[in-house]
Amino acid sequence: MLNVGLTGNIAAGKSTVVGFLRRWGATIIDADELARAAQAPGSEALTSIVRRFGSDVLASDGSLDRAALRSKVMGDESALTALNAIVHPVVQERRAVLQTEAQGRGDLLVVNEIPLLFEAADPAQFDVVVLVDAPEALRRTRLRAMRGLSNDDADRMIAAQMPAERKRALSQFVIENSSTLKQLEARTRGVFKEIRHRAAAKAAGDGTSGTLAIVVADAKDNPPELPAIAGRYTEAGVAIERFDLKTANLDTQFSRAQPPVVVLATIRASQDAEPLWERAGKPGTFVCLSEDPDPVAVRLDLRPWGGEYVALAEFGATGLKPRPDLFPSSGQSG
Repeated sequence: MLNVGLTGNIAAGKSTVVGFLRRWGATIIDADELARAAQAPGSEALTSIVRRFGSDVLASDGSLDRAALRSKVMGDESALTALNAIVHPVVQERRAVLQTEAQGRGDLLVVNEIPLLFEAADPAQFDVVVLVDAPEALRRTRLRAMRGLSNDDADRMIAAQMPAERKRALSQFVIENSSTLKQLEARTRGVFKEIRHRAAAKAAGDGTSGTLAIVVADAKDNPPELPAIAGRYTEAGVAIERFDLKTANLDTQFSRAQPPVVVLATIRASQDAEPLWERAGKPGTFVCLSEDPDPVAVRLDLRPWGGEYVALAEFGATGLKPRPDLFPSSGQSG
């Protein structure tokens, strides 16, 4: 799993970028959503906030009045530090739980949207950091237009964060958001292409030095899952070979000096391909597409490649815990 931290100063356009990534298939963990949940009525965090900042930060229904709280911490560094000390540990704990759940599902790409990644979190915990940025004057204009803030309030909110120039040097990717929505989408797609390549390569592990053999029954045997699977592993740098049972000599192919690391058969091809694979000494791992959704031995997350989760049956793996990738060694990677 590739764990990505996405950040950006206020009004830079993080939410818009996250919307694109969510639509394209990435798993999103939103720090603002986690913070709102942490501050829900009855929560320990909200109780601590009221104890520290007073009951006037509560709305009439007992929920947090965010505007009232913001007015107390804006421009007051000690108050902001106190608030972060209450909320951020709860958010971090919940984020860790969601990351573990994502890894257990076999998710390839998790994007953590964290506005204060550099100010209040640890960038080193992420494989990649992506910064969304826009000129300060443009962000000030957006705050006035979209949130109705005065110039002074906008300036205070901007000043409360680390300058973007320092963050740019600490980020692996920077998405510029200084022009049109169409251009922002194009720039985001370019970064998404690169991080999903990294996600695919990390999932495949040392399988990138091997070959994935796809075995079909005949030229018409082309289930819709195959292009997405081939796309994922091609992007990871894995060599893909396709064999047609009607024309290929699989005995020779499976017994060659460098046999495939993984053999993936379609449903129609699996019955004939499996004994050939066994006769060749069972090189690598043999898996096949399955109509039965239950005996999941391998789970592939193909969402960023245009598909959903694909469940594959693995020869000899009955009763074993499912693993998230075709290449056995990479199932241990985070």
